[in-house]
Amino acid sequence: MRATPHLPAPDRPTGPAPTGTDRPARAPSSARRAAALGSGAALVVAGLLVGPAAHAAPTPSGGPGEVRDLGREVLADGDGWASWHGTTRPDGRVVEARGTTGGAAAEPAEVHVVQTWAQLRDALAGRPGGTQTDARTSTTPRVIYVRGTLDAFTAADGTPLTCDDFASQVTVAGTGEPFSMDDYIAHYDPEGPWGRVDPSGPLEDARVAAAAVQARATQQHVGSNVTIVGVGPGAGITGANLRIRDASNVIVRNLTLSDAYDCFPQWDPGDTAAGNWNSAYDNLSVWSSTSVWADHLTLDDGENPPSSLPTVFGRPFEVHDGLLDVTHGSDLVTVSWNHFDDHDKTSIVGSSDSRLQDRGQHRVTYHHNRWTDIGQRAPRVRFGDVHVYNNLYEQTREGHFVYWWGAGIESSIVAENNAVELVDGVDPARVVTEWKGTQLLETGTLVDGAPADLVAAFNATAPRPLAPTARWTPAEHYDPQVQATQDVAEAVRAGAGATLPSGTPVAERAPDAPRLTHDNGWGTGLHDGDYTITSTLWWGQNATVLRLYEDGVLVDAQAVDGGSPARQQATFAITGRTDGTRTYVVEALNPWDTARSAPLTVTVRDAAPGRPTVTVGPVRDGSATATTTLWWGTNGTELVVLVDGVEVDRQVLEARTPHRQRATTTLTGLTAGTHEVVARLVNAAGATDSAPVRVVVPG
Repeated sequence: MRATPHLPAPDRPTGPAPTGTDRPARAPSSARRAAALGSGAALVVAGLLVGPAAHAAPTPSGGPGEVRDLGREVLADGDGWASWHGTTRPDGRVVEARGTTGGAAAEPAEVHVVQTWAQLRDALAGRPGGTQTDARTSTTPRVIYVRGTLDAFTAADGTPLTCDDFASQVTVAGTGEPFSMDDYIAHYDPEGPWGRVDPSGPLEDARVAAAAVQARATQQHVGSNVTIVGVGPGAGITGANLRIRDASNVIVRNLTLSDAYDCFPQWDPGDTAAGNWNSAYDNLSVWSSTSVWADHLTLDDGENPPSSLPTVFGRPFEVHDGLLDVTHGSDLVTVSWNHFDDHDKTSIVGSSDSRLQDRGQHRVTYHHNRWTDIGQRAPRVRFGDVHVYNNLYEQTREGHFVYWWGAGIESSIVAENNAVELVDGVDPARVVTEWKGTQLLETGTLVDGAPADLVAAFNATAPRPLAPTARWTPAEHYDPQVQATQDVAEAVRAGAGATLPSGTPVAERAPDAPRLTHDNGWGTGLHDGDYTITSTLWWGQNATVLRLYEDGVLVDAQAVDGGSPARQQATFAITGRTDGTRTYVVEALNPWDTARSAPLTVTVRDAAPGRPTVTVGPVRDGSATATTTLWWGTNGTELVVLVDGVEVDRQVLEARTPHRQRATTTLTGLTAGTHEVVARLVNAAGATDSAPVRVVVPG
């Protein structure tokens, strides 16, 4: 639990409901099918309810036991709106969409394995301690593998955090006391002196400030060209709001995203006649973003399901907003093979009826998702052309069920071949509702295994019926692989949620540590600034990426092939180092974890050129030839000749260390007297002068 304020005891049963994976698969009974067909609002039996000549059902997991490296996988062509190519305008910005590849193009240095909330934040920001602005504005392709459960209610040093930790950082103006939700509730009680007026004043200001403290700790922005995937059982994030904002080309897969808990929800007495507590956080928010693929996620309220929420001011003390919301002009999103479990306001498309700039946006595909015991918004749509196909909607209890498909303002939903399972006594007409929408095209629905027309059922009693039409056709924009409705429930139960066998075919677990060697001084005996570091894993679990650190700083990274437990070797070329001692470590990484080699020390003492000699031939008419020779040693890349300290010649040389290096210079204009000639060899590591040679020019 999140150490919520000391609120009144709940007036409903407490304790988490069983998760969807714990529920037995329920075959609809004949009695339940009959009850569905005999409901108060008449169901219209459609003619052929398996939809178009259905494609074969998609394979959700790739095959039994097949381990896949999800980090480099991309959305297939034709898989929903996120695969579409063309121009889109999220919140007025012009973006050219080219499908969804996430971080598949990431360089080896931008591949990360994270096991703490702080590590995830640093990986998204691109640097340790990076800001949310860094994360939101980044366009560097990167792949982030998540291992274990990352708890956003954790400080950077690993200390657990509670709501009280956030509240204690805010002082209520005029009192000198830290903010408390208990004080807030007591003050703004609509039955007390405050009445049914919007909260304002020092306590509301302090609540807003406390919410900002929490947001800095638990809300995380995701930038463009990113893939975040879970690896192994239990991979997930709890207590966080992941917000894909002002971004494009993002993939989030194979994670359990749980309990985006808002410590400081706002009381709004004017939200409905009874008022409402409104929370700020979704488990996953897509905000002003495009080309986003959310796939094989399990999304729920964790330890704080709706049944555990107390009632305050006669309304549920709501500490969650959506599970996966697509808002603020976001466009081209595919939501596939996810499990939405035991939540009220689950997935909305569009943030406000007044955002007319969102016309032409909010194109979203929902397919093969499992919706278990959710209340509403599965989805609710504003403005968008939204495709809802091959989803499974199931109830184990009526609970907080309100509706599932919400036709909002200027929306056009196409619902194909969805399977619906309702508990006895629930009217199927409740599945559809209207929020200023005018149309919803539905085909191929099965309710408890029997054909049904849910739009017609809704229209039978609705004051504003919906037209059974759509302004668009999915197949004109992408290639939906719609399967027969009778196959949907089994396929979705088997594959939806964080079920993929993720990892890498290269290894079964974290890599073993490699050993390092170097070749500095080999062959020539010169310990110069150019050498090779070799990383060798003689036997063990292989890596997919090797990173080389020099004195703690990343200097190189390579993607490597392999197959455990075979030998795995890679080399890193080091050039241009100056004299001194350096320590090297290689970090071996695969999606399971990382391992580090023992440190290797390399000493450079011959980086600068060897000492040349210079000879000067006879002087005739004020001219002579100077010959510079390095007989053996580290070569220079440049020769500078000085006469009496003044540069008279500069040449580029070919370095072939340790072989002899020779060059000639014609000296002219030598006046009578004694002159001193010096030859200087230069390379990236330094410069070395010859011994001076004296040249006497007769008078």
